[in-house]
Amino acid sequence: MYSAVHDMLIDERELRICSNGTGPPLLMLHDLGDSAAVFEQLTGPVCEARRELVALDLPGSGHSDPVPTTDLASFVEYLALALPALADGKTIDIGGHGFGGYLALSLAATLPDMFGHVVVVDPALPPRSGPAASSRMSMGMAVNGALTTLRRGKLRQNLSGLSRARSVLDQLAQADPAWWDRLATITAPTLILGHSGADTGERALLDQLAGAVPDAKRNTVAGGRRPHVADPADFAGHVLDFVAT
Repeated sequence: MYSAVHDMLIDERELRICSNGTGPPLLMLHDLGDSAAVFEQLTGPVCEARRELVALDLPGSGHSDPVPTTDLASFVEYLALALPALADGKTIDIGGHGFGGYLALSLAATLPDMFGHVVVVDPALPPRSGPAASSRMSMGMAVNGALTTLRRGKLRQNLSGLSRARSVLDQLAQADPAWWDRLATITAPTLILGHSGADTGERALLDQLAGAVPDAKRNTVAGGRRPHVADPADFAGHVLDFVAT
């Protein structure tokens, strides 16, 4: 469980922050349709490693207010405003799953001196070139997003939540060679994790990512598309071993 939950006011919008433990922080960013609660099972192993687990509800998810627009740059710019308070003047280790992985990589490329380590698991990635990829929202993502909105108790305020997710997915489906080129500016050691059930195309895309980020490492974790939920101990082991280097 999280031992501390608070809202940070960033640019006149509330950002929900959840944490547990003491020591160097490990910041985790969730996927579309999830919230900070998805990382709650990691609190045990992270705290045992004398680290602090920090997870936030991404803008427009859980208890966090949405950003003004749904363009991907708005998410990155908004989270960048929160980083100084979360890092407390030091470098911070960051991890992300799905869309959270995309954001973690984008932040590390934008603010390379801010991060000590970067870990992404099955990050949502735009194509490097070519036609738009499929951007279909999975049923699980839609249901998770709807339930997250209901749990907030702000249903009327967040009726556009699924349309925001749809917009994010549509943008991620478009080729973005400039984003791929910016990955070369990442200086933090980076670990790229894929799940054991990934298909050939998914593995190839992660291999391409590993080639775009300087000195990135590749590995595979047990479980399905949410390994931090399916086997949190195994997932935490991969992450904690890497950030300890």
